Amino acid sequence: MATKKNTTPVNKTSSATESASVQQAQAAVQNQAETATAPAAETASANPTPEKPAPPKATQKGSAGWVVATLKSRHCDGGVCKEAGEEMRMTRGTYERLKKFKRVE
Repeated sequence: MATKKNTTPVNKTSSATESASVQQAQAAVQNQAETATAPAAETASANPTPEKPAPPKATQKGSAGWVVATLKSRHCDGGVCKEAGEEMRMTRGTYERLKKFKRVE
């Protein structure tokens, strides 16, 4: 094997002591960070933030996402067609979509 020119042999003992000192410094920084965050965690639990109120529940039990809407224009769904003025049972998502385009009352 050919040796490289202008290289110095690595001193394994010095690299081991350097890595040990780096690890000690990192451990000290981590300990300081933990002690700094500990009082902040205690004060956060002492001052609880108010939670958002629960959304209002549906007035009719068992509706589970279905609504009965009066149509303003003809609408077909699943082979069932209804004319304007008739009531049709649909999901809330369909109702919101049709309401956006002013197709239901």
